[in-house]
Amino acid sequence: MKKSAILMPPFIGDFVLALSVVVRKTVLAVDEEFTLLVPQHLIPLCTLLTTLPYFPYRRSNRGELMETASGVKHQKFDCIYLLTGSFSAALFARRTAIPERHSMTGSGDFLRTIITLGKNQKQGTLSDHITKEYAAVLGVAQDDPGAWTGVSIKAHSKYSGNIVALCPGIGHDVGGRWQGFREIVKLLPSYEFVVLGSEADGAAAKSIASHLPHRVHNLAGKTSIEAAAAILADASVVIANHCGLMQLAGFLGAPVVGIFGASLPDRFRPLGSAVRCAVPDVRCSNCNGRYCHFDNKKCLSSISPEQVIAFAGEIVRQPS
Repeated sequence: MKKSAILMPPFIGDFVLALSVVVRKTVLAVDEEFTLLVPQHLIPLCTLLTTLPYFPYRRSNRGELMETASGVKHQKFDCIYLLTGSFSAALFARRTAIPERHSMTGSGDFLRTIITLGKNQKQGTLSDHITKEYAAVLGVAQDDPGAWTGVSIKAHSKYSGNIVALCPGIGHDVGGRWQGFREIVKLLPSYEFVVLGSEADGAAAKSIASHLPHRVHNLAGKTSIEAAAAILADASVVIANHCGLMQLAGFLGAPVVGIFGASLPDRFRPLGSAVRCAVPDVRCSNCNGRYCHFDNKKCLSSISPEQVIAFAGEIVRQPS
């Protein structure tokens, strides 16, 4: 039996998208045994979403990274798949002395000088879904992101049922934060809302929750990622900026309306069939630029709350 390690990405959204491909790989590769190398902060999420064995990937400083590499080296893996293209990941792989190494670096990338064995997979184009890259590294055919059926977890004991989850985090959307969440609350009077996010989203979440506070529960920065997952899993619909919680909701099979400003919906759409992507109706939309060249973020302001609600109405789960 071939022993393989899979180094998982460090961000929630990338982690769950990669995990969807890993799950398929483990089903197809019956002669290969897998262990996930999981960033320390994502271990609780990992144990919630999969039963695959894992090894903590600690890398807060160079010494810790080298210590982790030494621990992995003693596991005597035959192969390592790197589902992140960072320099530190490549250096880590080299330190493990694992003979077969597969990475996300392109053939012309300078990291190729470190990934000297195994395969260096070229990255897909920006019109390809990111799971295509993970599939290439793992050596499986890419599956349609819309074919994902979700992973079931236990619903939250308090926030479940007729709940709309709002995720105002900006995550990877360099265009900024969509400002229509307050209006969503006004336009959907028959629902309760839960606002989820990190401490960095606190001000935005507080602004949303200040309107009709008896129907809006602000949990941004106040709950664990596992508790947030339990809320997302049973939400009637999730309305989210392009952020890690958007991808987590899709992984769990929840209906998701993803709001895309400068980021690319073809590349980063959530998993699952009950997904709608709200995209701008402006010429400069989805530029994938780090900064707005026009300094007005028109891409986000052109997406109306009414448009988002219409999408939500197409996929919302009906009360059982």
